[in-house]
Amino acid sequence: LAADGMGNLFARPNATIPTVARPDATIPTGVPVAVAESVSTAADVTAMPQLQLHVTAEKGAVAACAERMLAMCSIKAPPALDDVKRPPIDLVACIDRSGSMHGEKMSLMKKTLELLVKRAGLKGDDRISLVTFDSNIRLDIPLTSMDESGRNKADGVIKGLHPGSTTNLSGGALQAIEVLERSGASKEGRTRAVMLFTDGMANEGLRDPAQLTRAVAGAIATASAKCGGPISLYTFGFGADHNEACLRNLATGSGSSGLYYYIKTPDDIPTAFADALGGLTSVVAQNVKLSLEAVGTGVSVKRVLGSTYTRDAEGSVVLGDLFAEDEKDVLVELQLPKLRAPQTDPPPLVLNATLRGFNVPRSAPDDVAVSLAVARPASEPAEQPVNTALDEQRNRIMVAEAMEEATRLADAGNVAAGRAELERIHRVVALSPSGGTDLSNMLKAQCVELQGHYADASNYRMVGSKMSRMHARSHQVQRSTHMSPEAYTSGAKRKAALKSSWASSFKSGINENDSDSD
Repeated sequence: LAADGMGNLFARPNATIPTVARPDATIPTGVPVAVAESVSTAADVTAMPQLQLHVTAEKGAVAACAERMLAMCSIKAPPALDDVKRPPIDLVACIDRSGSMHGEKMSLMKKTLELLVKRAGLKGDDRISLVTFDSNIRLDIPLTSMDESGRNKADGVIKGLHPGSTTNLSGGALQAIEVLERSGASKEGRTRAVMLFTDGMANEGLRDPAQLTRAVAGAIATASAKCGGPISLYTFGFGADHNEACLRNLATGSGSSGLYYYIKTPDDIPTAFADALGGLTSVVAQNVKLSLEAVGTGVSVKRVLGSTYTRDAEGSVVLGDLFAEDEKDVLVELQLPKLRAPQTDPPPLVLNATLRGFNVPRSAPDDVAVSLAVARPASEPAEQPVNTALDEQRNRIMVAEAMEEATRLADAGNVAAGRAELERIHRVVALSPSGGTDLSNMLKAQCVELQGHYADASNYRMVGSKMSRMHARSHQVQRSTHMSPEAYTSGAKRKAALKSSWASSFKSGINENDSDSD
């Protein structure tokens, strides 16, 4: 499936309405659309790519007596430019070294960490830390600059890693977050993340998953406040024995960027790490927020569909940091007043949307504002054009919710009901107006694949539960994983390059002096 054929309004062929997004973007004729250009105070960067915001309505006209409507705010991040410096990274690798990590798993984990240090494109102002845990927690490498001296020091420590005893997952995670908290705020606008890898259950420290999740989420919130920016948590669960519900919740609790990766085989370890790191090294916008303001008497923003994004104190949708060419589609349900008389000329405004964030290539803030107006005739016109872009994003949200519901049912002991839920949502998507688009086809294919892993309780526990949670989170945040690299466009170029580089390194071996860092 073509990556640029999925997702967002900016990836549609055959233009029919002018747009600043891309000249080939398309919106169904008759669907209200609002497009805006960024406004920046930096006059010397106006030629640089900007954040883009595009707003459409589900229908071209909504009857005067109607009480609700859907709108979609489509956001696209600029590409990463080769000659523009990206934000420096603070990354903590938090690695399980319990006894079960012996043999091939530890060998591949060490090779992956060596690639992280030597072949990830890290620069001298990037910093890496290594926390390892079994029953004891070790800060093996404090935050260390990845210049030549730092890389050599880190490489020596990694080579000395060996498996230990039991699994104090909470201790490792909290120590990793503390490393970033102690680093404090910086002027450079650093990208901060923790990559947590485990192959088992927590059997030391905090063992209750709910208590562990609360503790980690609280620690991330505190550390993020002190650092002045978000901290993303990427969790990697290897094999059949880890608690995927816990790891998925840990990732979700870190905000809109965290992801859970299910690592089925040892060979997936470097691919999954490269996928996450490829995104982190392609950040092009930071602290991005979307403000929504209902316009007109009786109009209100009833809800934002899905459960992906939080709202800040001002009510803005927090999108966080965006990767190169990230696409985010936020569906908004509006409450409308019943009108005593039609309003069509001009159509009344119903929504103002404003996108704000720091644009890294431009080294300046972007501020994009749009307004959406929708005609309110006496009755809704028959056979209105379908907004297929909005419809397929609704499918995406519904499929993610259905995957979550399937796991809830199966976790309660009713695996057959979970499989039936996946069958149900497959039918819904297939019969939808956008049922034949690339995105909808991919969603249907995943539902069919997952049904096979709900064949019985054993298959569900070993694979189905893990795959469902990983795919659901991927669709919620519109970011691909190592198992679905073409699903979404975010950071795709950098991810593919890093995976290719690491794959060749594994085939040829990692040379002691081989490094792509400066």
